Amino acid sequence: MTTHAPADVFEAMHDLLHVYRAHMVRTMAAIHPDLTHNEVRALMFVGRHPGTTQRELVSHSGADKAQVARMVAMLQDKGWLESAPNAEDKRSRCLRLSAQGMALHGALRNARRDVAASLLAGCGKATQAQLLALLAQVRSHVEAAGKAE
Repeated sequence: MTTHAPADVFEAMHDLLHVYRAHMVRTMAAIHPDLTHNEVRALMFVGRHPGTTQRELVSHSGADKAQVARMVAMLQDKGWLESAPNAEDKRSRCLRLSAQGMALHGALRNARRDVAASLLAGCGKATQAQLLALLAQVRSHVEAAGKAE
């Protein structure tokens, strides 16, 4: 039996994410050639969390405030994103998808689903559920360890 170092787990996840991202980049280019990976991530996040703030988008993306501000402005210029004053905090604005953005979000969501289904075609539902549970377990442990520091 071969033993693997704990780092091998993260290396395998890293490799898998690169394969997934390469498939997604090709798929997204077919949907809209000007979309960047970060723009897709932002549109998907705002689509899942209508009314989110730019600060929440910064936190989710890991990008700095200036990068997110430029990206939000570009997404608004392209007609995919709208912003409105935040009723709870007048200093911030709430982000929502425009009608055009919702249509694009739907196409992106369907494409992500199809790519994921294609890449996981060799894994049965039970295996997928087990993998998801194991990843959630690892994430929970990592988050708990981060809080203990």
